[in-house]
Amino acid sequence: MTTAERRRAILDCAARLFRHYGHAKTTIADIAREAEVGVGTVYLEFPSKEAIVEELSSSTHVRVLDAMRRVADARSGESFSERLTGVLEARVATFQKLASEGQHACELVHCKTDTVKAVHARFREEERALFQMLLDQARASYEIASVDTARAAALIQRAYATLSPPWLFEERPEEGARLAREMGRLLLLGLMSRTDPDADDERPPAPAPKRAARTLARRRRSRSSR
Repeated sequence: MTTAERRRAILDCAARLFRHYGHAKTTIADIAREAEVGVGTVYLEFPSKEAIVEELSSSTHVRVLDAMRRVADARSGESFSERLTGVLEARVATFQKLASEGQHACELVHCKTDTVKAVHARFREEERALFQMLLDQARASYEIASVDTARAAALIQRAYATLSPPWLFEERPEEGARLAREMGRLLLLGLMSRTDPDADDERPPAPAPKRAARTLARRRRSRSSR
């Protein structure tokens, strides 16, 4: 067995144990026994159990990002609404697939430890960058209003935080897919608006009060009669 193969075997065994028993209840000795290697061999590859948790959490988050990016690339010739909806549905579907992989699978993506929190923070940065890329492309092609795409990306991410583990794991897959589509539709209705109600230069002029209008009319009549 090569070093790479041994490392992969340790990670695979650790992943199985973490998913079924949780990483808090899994020891290095448990991982070594499952991988059929000595405890010292595990420590040769990983300095601590947290290092294993970090690597597995990173690879799990990468699965989600890769699924989102594949859809974005596959639909590059489609409309912004189709691309964003597809990306968001892929995000939810990939997270939900984790639920079928073990009772504690959520722990690798849910921020219960500082290690997973740090990995999840990096995931969120890359996810926002993906959303912003889609928004920038849509704005450049005049598919959406001229919005602050960085801010819009953060708002999309915040909206979909409600469709993330652990809450998402409580939904049936078909319900998660439905919620992803409906929330995507709701977001798009706002983004497709061509006017910004908070932008003063885009607001229609306020109607003049009736008294002021009558005064203006009298002045005009007075000038015309001179």
